[in-house]
Amino acid sequence: MPTTDSDKVDGTNVDRAIEFVRVQTDRNRRSIKNGLRHYARLDRPPISSTPKDTVWQRDKVRLWRYRSENRSGGPPLLLVHSLVNRSYIFDLVPGNSMVEVLLARGQDVYLVEWGIPDAADAENSFETYCDDYLPEIADFVVANSEADDLNLLGYCFGGILALLYAAGHTEAPIRSLTTLATPTDMTKMPAQLRGSAGSSFDPALVIDETGNVPGPVIGNAIRSLTPTADFAAKASLLANLWNDDYVAAHNAITLWGDDQIPFAGETFRQMTQMLSNDNGFVNDRLTLGGRRVSLGDITVPFLNVFGSKDHIVPAAASRPLSALVGSTAVTDLELAAGHVGLFIGRRAHQVGVPAMLDWIEGQ
Repeated sequence: MPTTDSDKVDGTNVDRAIEFVRVQTDRNRRSIKNGLRHYARLDRPPISSTPKDTVWQRDKVRLWRYRSENRSGGPPLLLVHSLVNRSYIFDLVPGNSMVEVLLARGQDVYLVEWGIPDAADAENSFETYCDDYLPEIADFVVANSEADDLNLLGYCFGGILALLYAAGHTEAPIRSLTTLATPTDMTKMPAQLRGSAGSSFDPALVIDETGNVPGPVIGNAIRSLTPTADFAAKASLLANLWNDDYVAAHNAITLWGDDQIPFAGETFRQMTQMLSNDNGFVNDRLTLGGRRVSLGDITVPFLNVFGSKDHIVPAAASRPLSALVGSTAVTDLELAAGHVGLFIGRRAHQVGVPAMLDWIEGQ
C-alpha cells in the first residue's frame, strides 16, 4: 500500500513528540540531580582554581602570581581587590574567570589577596594599605618580573586604594592605571553604602568587639538595595535547575556575594569622614599620613570603567573620576553591565575585558 502525505506528516509529528519527551525527561533528570545536590550543599563550585604561586607575603596579605607559559613580555598587571569581599571574583570558576582571559592574552598577572581582618587588623588604615603594603608590593612585582613598571587595576574599593596609592606616590612604577566600578562622588552612591547617614553618623555604631565592621553589615546593606533580588534569583534557579552551566554560575556568584568579610575599623572611620562626609575625591580633600594628596597628581594614562546597570556603584558615582585625575590621557569605558558583569560572564569576556586589555596594551 503506498505511503500517503498524511502518513508522512503523522510520522514527523510522532518523531517530534518522541524527541520532546526525550528532552524533557533528560531535563527532569538533571533538575532532580542538581536540586538534590544544591539543597544538600554538595555543589560548591571549584572557585579560584587557576594555578598560582604565593610570591610575597606579609602579615595576612599575600601576593599571587598566576602561572603561565604565554607571557608576552610586557609590563605585569597588578590586580587590587576590595577590602570587604573575597578576591576570587577575579578567578571565579573555570570558563568564567577574568584571570583566564588575561592569561590567554599573554598578561603577567599578579593579584593582591588582603586576607580576612581580625582584631589584630582593626587599626589598619588607608596609610597601612596605600603607604605601606602597596608600595612594597608594586616594587616587588616590578623586580620579580624584571620590568621597568607595571599596569595597575583596582576594582571597587580596590580602585580607591589604587587611586590613593597612585596619588600619594607620584614616583611609583606605574605605566597605567585602570579603575573598575570605583565610587568617586559619594553623593551619587546609594545611602546604604555611603559609610554614613550624614556628618553626625558615629562609625562606632557598626564596629564590633574586634574593632572591625562585621561582614554581614556590608552584605546586608548591599542586599537592601534590591530587596526582591534574592527571591528572583531563587525562582530563576528553580526554572533552570536542568541547566548544569546555569546552576554552576549561579552557585559561584551567590557564594561570592554572600562571602562578605570584616572591614578594618580604622579604614571605615577614615572612609566615613574623608570620602563620605567630606566627599574627598570630588572636593580634593584627601590626606594620607597627615599630608595632602590629590587625584590631580595622577598623570599616568588612566582608564575609568563603569557599568550603566551597576546598582551598587552607579555610573553617576564613577563617571566624575575622569575629570579629577591629572592625566592628559584619560579614557572612559561605560559598559552595559552591572557591578560584577563588568568582568564576569560571557559578554564581559568577549567585549568588556578585551576592550580593557586593548587599552592597557596600547599604553
